[in-house]
Amino acid sequence: MMGHPLTLQNFLMRSRDFFGKKEIVSRELDGTLFRYTYREFYERVCRLAHALEELGVGKGDRVGTFGWNTHRHLELYFTPCMGAVYHTINIRLFPEQIAYIINHANDRVLFIDADLVPLIEQIRDKINVQNFVIMGKEKSYDTKFDSIAYEELISGKPRDYEWPLLDEWDTAGTAYTSGTTGLPKGVEYTHRGLVLHSIVAALPDEMGLSEKDNVLHIVPMFHANAWSIPFAATMVGAKQVFPGSQPTPQVLVDLMNSEKITFTAGVPTIWLMVYQYLKQNPDKKPEHLKEVISGGSAPPVALIKAFREEFGIEIIHAYGLTETTPLVTLNRPKSYLELDDEAYYQLKTSQGLIAPLLEMRIVKEDGREVEWNGKDMGELILKGPWIAKEYFKDIEKTKEKFTEDGWFRTEDIAVIDEEGYIKIVDRVKDVIKSGGEWISSVDLENALMAHPAVAEATVIGIEHPKWQERPLAVVVRTQDVTKEELIEFLKPKFAKWWLPDDIVFIDEIPKTSVGKFDKKVLRERFKDYYMK
Repeated sequence: MMGHPLTLQNFLMRSRDFFGKKEIVSRELDGTLFRYTYREFYERVCRLAHALEELGVGKGDRVGTFGWNTHRHLELYFTPCMGAVYHTINIRLFPEQIAYIINHANDRVLFIDADLVPLIEQIRDKINVQNFVIMGKEKSYDTKFDSIAYEELISGKPRDYEWPLLDEWDTAGTAYTSGTTGLPKGVEYTHRGLVLHSIVAALPDEMGLSEKDNVLHIVPMFHANAWSIPFAATMVGAKQVFPGSQPTPQVLVDLMNSEKITFTAGVPTIWLMVYQYLKQNPDKKPEHLKEVISGGSAPPVALIKAFREEFGIEIIHAYGLTETTPLVTLNRPKSYLELDDEAYYQLKTSQGLIAPLLEMRIVKEDGREVEWNGKDMGELILKGPWIAKEYFKDIEKTKEKFTEDGWFRTEDIAVIDEEGYIKIVDRVKDVIKSGGEWISSVDLENALMAHPAVAEATVIGIEHPKWQERPLAVVVRTQDVTKEELIEFLKPKFAKWWLPDDIVFIDEIPKTSVGKFDKKVLRERFKDYYMK
């Protein structure tokens, strides 16, 4: 076979040559929609490459992006075709973390959406960036630092570019973990990894992407490559729709309807907000959307059931991490499984089957693999062509998370059933160790959120003088309910020693920068709970 490199250049050329008339739609800051074709997209990527070259960007130089989901951000995703490295920066991190990431990555140029400029102005004196580019449809912007507008930057540049020969092992992109503990850690993505990930992600039993799809990008492009869906969608030539700055549920649903969206993905928080909006506006139910991908955390059974039974939309649960590009597993029930409703919904809460080309093990603390019985818990570890092998410029963290024989430690505690369905039951740091046994905070949370009076629920381990740790539930209510009523609701589902020792009610559960429950904050808040 030929030693032909797997690079993103193939996706870029393919979209131009075979899907040149297909449409890309992007919502501008003022709410208007910008429309162009894949052929015009290619020409703008060429113009961008020329502009970056004039700014001194060469092979291996990092180009930072600080922006929403827009067509300009998609164009930046393909700067690796000239040999540069895109670096997506999470806009929801603290200013100190953003400054650290920009400097650690050594970004040569920083592209910033116009409404996010104030965030960068706060840290301008702390970052080492040579050029700033403001993204938006205007030709100039007033900023407190020297900058140029994106449209002015690429204006007048040639519409073609002589792409260099690249090695598939070249770094194409960089992203940083959300840094819930310590400083964010950098992950580098190769051309080869992104290409193989996109091919597998598009398979029918995975995300199921094809040319006929109309894709709405809800997953932030500043987080884990937007689950690499922009690359896969470009590869297959699907119509792509970008919701722009701060999209509300109304904006998302309106785009689903006006652009006849057939594919989209997001975290459970998004689907909960969309559900609430559709309940208030039943006439806006998306007619072309039959399933959505949900990741970040397991969607509650009540939400899966509501989408399926009320709207005819299947929620498909996927699992992955920044270090895994991110797809690891995806949950579709096998065709031969005979499941009643209860068994079906129970299965849908698991993370699913591991994606083709990846290897996995679930190991106990002594290194032995767990039985495939859906009960034995262990840590999920991974290998594969799109799994990171190290952290960028971080030897100590690399030693912590990567084993000597080449496995990536997810730090997720999981079980696996006889069919191979993996279920994450907790994080290593979140699993509750009580009297020598493990309690899954995730299982308790899912059960609590199935109660109609519970909007959100999380469970943390609190230090206990006798049992080491005991579970404490933290709940946000939608209506009046007592802790005693919630405990009674849980009793049929769990052993007595699993039940929370107490339930506290708060107005809002703190979230991380990527929308997950921030248990670190809650553990600090309730660290002396049993000492009161």
